[in-house]
Amino acid sequence: MVIRFQLPASSLRPFVQHYLLMHVRYEGGDPAHAVKPMPPTPHHCLYFYPRDALHTLAPGQTSPHRMPPSFVVGPQVKPVALQFGLDHLLLCVVFWPGGLHRLLDVPVKELLDVAVEGRALLGSLVGEVETRLAELTDYDTMLATIEAFLLGAQRRRRARPERPLDHLLPVLLPTGRATHPLEHLAAEACLSPRQFERSFIERVGLSPKLFARLVRFDQAYRLKASQPTLDWLTVAVRSGYYDYRHLLRDFHEFAGMTPPRLLAADQAYVHFAGGDARIGGP
Repeated sequence: MVIRFQLPASSLRPFVQHYLLMHVRYEGGDPAHAVKPMPPTPHHCLYFYPRDALHTLAPGQTSPHRMPPSFVVGPQVKPVALQFGLDHLLLCVVFWPGGLHRLLDVPVKELLDVAVEGRALLGSLVGEVETRLAELTDYDTMLATIEAFLLGAQRRRRARPERPLDHLLPVLLPTGRATHPLEHLAAEACLSPRQFERSFIERVGLSPKLFARLVRFDQAYRLKASQPTLDWLTVAVRSGYYDYRHLLRDFHEFAGMTPPRLLAADQAYVHFAGGDARIGGP
């Protein structure tokens, strides 16, 4: 299994948090078993799958849906199951809050729980990136190809005045301020609470309150996954919840299952990948 995180070029860092490359080849396993539960996260992403296609299964669907070679994911508040192919190569651009809207002019508030084909949303240049990635065998060149596309988009970007909110949004996650009271955040952005909420929804696609809940849920899920020996009450308190019952409510709403069940489902995929996957190579 290859997993690589890479920072973007300096000019892209106000918009892009990092790139993620993952490559896994499953040998002797049924790809139908390589299913990973994916709860909602506060991140907006541009995905590329240049090898085997990804299939998704949303709540209420009876059969998996085949995803295109590239797609954009906007605000997500519902869980989805991901089914990977035998040659699972993923390249992902992870944006800061507001970065997808500002850099690529994506109407994120219209993408709630929707994944849209890259070419349909961003134009034919994404198709050229898809074609190039399918031909490449070198990871560095793959990441450079995606970055060249983003740098080109930045050059073509419509000039618009920078506002205090545009500087605030990228630091909401790393500083933990996403869960601060609305009035405090609005004051930092030099806006009234009503103006702040309207501008926030335009850039992030969710209300500040719902976004804060999603951030808190995501922090709890990742904390427990990275430190499985922590008890759930400690996880809840460290993630900003009042108590375990408060955390349990969000897990039911966002993941559709209890915290232990979600973690067990995630670990089942990890064990499958570890036992039936080999390190991906070009």
